[in-house]
Amino acid sequence: MNAPLTGIRVIEFCRGAAGAYCGMLLADMGADVIMVDEPVDDLSNENHSALGEATQLGLRRNKRSVALDLLTLEGRSLAHTLVRGADVVIECLPPGTLARAGLGYDALSGVQPHLVYVSISAFGQDGPRSVAQPGGMPALEAVRGMFGAASNGAEPPRDLPVADLAAGLYAAFSVSAALVAAKQQGVGVHIDVPMLGTTLAIAALRAGDAGAEASQRAGLVPAAAMGQAGAEGVPATTRQRQALAERAGLGQVSSGLGDASDGERDTEGEAERDGKRFGGPSAPWPTFRARDGYFGMDLDGQAHWQAICALVHRVDLLDDSRFGNARERARHQAALRDVLEAVFVLEDRGVWLARLVAVGVPCTAISTYSRVLADPQVAHMGWVRPMVLPSGETTHTIVSPVRLNGRSPVTRLDPPAPGAHTGDILAELQAEGAQTLSNNANSKSRRT
Repeated sequence: MNAPLTGIRVIEFCRGAAGAYCGMLLADMGADVIMVDEPVDDLSNENHSALGEATQLGLRRNKRSVALDLLTLEGRSLAHTLVRGADVVIECLPPGTLARAGLGYDALSGVQPHLVYVSISAFGQDGPRSVAQPGGMPALEAVRGMFGAASNGAEPPRDLPVADLAAGLYAAFSVSAALVAAKQQGVGVHIDVPMLGTTLAIAALRAGDAGAEASQRAGLVPAAAMGQAGAEGVPATTRQRQALAERAGLGQVSSGLGDASDGERDTEGEAERDGKRFGGPSAPWPTFRARDGYFGMDLDGQAHWQAICALVHRVDLLDDSRFGNARERARHQAALRDVLEAVFVLEDRGVWLARLVAVGVPCTAISTYSRVLADPQVAHMGWVRPMVLPSGETTHTIVSPVRLNGRSPVTRLDPPAPGAHTGDILAELQAEGAQTLSNNANSKSRRT
């Protein structure tokens, strides 16, 4: 049984690594995954993925591809026919894109009641940020500052596409669970997977003092917790942060991060980190240095690249063979960084971000866990919920960020103390054993 999803057909409408990763995981388990690609001649020339070319192509393994132009009536008609025979639809596009083409969940579930439809987006299908960015891959790299960079967001982050991978994993697991329910009940579901929520959920495991301070500022734990004492010999600020982190369920505080003020920048080791800002072939949006900090932007699409060149008054770069397409720009990342940063360092990142948005280039400042947790989208989605610890204390945690038909899964049980349910479970086993014996006896008496 090395292909348990054999017989399951999945239709993938995706621009971005998160949806492609979800589809790959399902395909690896035996599903027949059909990608709906745009009719382009060169995949690498218009790379819509947060990953580089080699990795992007790797996400296409075990799949089949059909080229359809959804802007045409014929393309949409063929897509409808394709979906009618499917068990799963994956969309990783700006919210509402497929719905406007008549391919949204509401339209398709009417003719395909058992359809499992998963929508992966940056911030979710509704809320203040649901349509905040063009291109379907909004500023999720803002949360990259949570992983490996200083808490003040002044350093470049490590280039790991956490948001994409976390969302893809959550989506694939949710689809697998929903397929079981669809088979048992004959009813499908619309699954909403927000990349921001899935990233926050896994980042909570290592948020450290940034998460603790954010929890206090957001009112998630009493401010008095900041005054709790810890072990002797530990600096007061570290003891306070650790106490708050433990109460918030955010793990161990790292004493090496977060001590600088927001206006300071830790330059220790910056030369080494600077060389890693573009990462390898699987790096997400590259990070550039402005006068007061770092920001990321999309360099893959040719239209975006042309807009950037015009913005920095370097249209001559359009004729530079090193930067002719996404593949070449990735290959010559260091040279490209030097050229662009010579201009970017002349002004603050806020200025550049405003200009990039004005010309339609997806971009983002590098944020921190504290700032992201305080974002209005987090409150809108209701991801932060109370939780009672075995000690009786109440704290807060980030619950499952996935929504099923617009509703979050219910947290049925608070974390138990070890062995808290031993008596109940043993009683259930005894009752089940007695029921099995009774069933066997009845079956034997009927045979005789």
